[in-house]
Amino acid sequence: MSNRNVTYRMVEAFRAAMLHNGISAGAEALGITQPAMSRLIADLQKSVGFPLFAKSGRSVKPTDEATALMAKVQQAFLGLEQIVDFSAQLRKQKLGQLSVSAIPSIGHSIMPRVVRQLREKFPDVLVVLRVTSYIEVARHVRTRQADIGLTADTLSLGDLETVAEFSSECMCIGTAQWLDAGASHLNAKELEGKPFIGSTGTFQTRLNAWLSANGVRVDAMIEASLFQSISDLCLEGLGIAVVDPMTAAKHQSRGGVALPLRPSIGYTVYATAMSDARLSAPGRELIRLVAAETDTHITSMHGLMTWHP
Repeated sequence: MSNRNVTYRMVEAFRAAMLHNGISAGAEALGITQPAMSRLIADLQKSVGFPLFAKSGRSVKPTDEATALMAKVQQAFLGLEQIVDFSAQLRKQKLGQLSVSAIPSIGHSIMPRVVRQLREKFPDVLVVLRVTSYIEVARHVRTRQADIGLTADTLSLGDLETVAEFSSECMCIGTAQWLDAGASHLNAKELEGKPFIGSTGTFQTRLNAWLSANGVRVDAMIEASLFQSISDLCLEGLGIAVVDPMTAAKHQSRGGVALPLRPSIGYTVYATAMSDARLSAPGRELIRLVAAETDTHITSMHGLMTWHP
């Protein structure tokens, strides 16, 4: 036998010739020229030390040795196909699902677009989105029902850690009945004398502290638990409110008015995961998309945003 090594390309050419009953047909199947195919077969014959094809009239037929060799080649190629299939299964198991739990102000504003973009890049990934309360987001992440939690408050509970932050400013929303759409901003004192729609929960506590620090008194005759509901109420002309920048951008796109506040009220979106978890490629991409979408919404509101990975 020759000392020349057998290459994968030689074996591939031999297999194609056997499967397609001829060198010309095999070359066509591989997308190469017949001379190139013949050279590969000739090189393989030199390497194995015996003829693989013999002339039979105007065609060639495989020798007995070629038939025996083909059985081993098929076994080898079947093994390669099994490896490829198994690798695909492992990849699908690793990337197959991404669970996200988000508070409503995030889930009802930027997440539909984020999920669409994520699915475009990872079409085989099942995305599970739960829109729920801050407490439930924390529970979902801790019990591993969610790979990533998105909130407006840090989740410093046990094994939870913040993996990214997206900082911005709150906005005042309303309609042209109560706000000047041409204004560059709204001073805190300008909140007085207008019907105010308040929120519930930790955000209202922060807002009350900001109002008090700026000597502002508002008369809230309506309260709602969701920023989306507050936006709906404002669009009905029932008053003004202070919300997150993502809800404000959506409010503006629906025909409302949104203005930055001076002095500003910070609003930060936190991406949270278990400290021992390693984010998958879809998980990392989701965080990148949230950063981009947050940036887009804030830019449209003339706000400022920083991302701290």
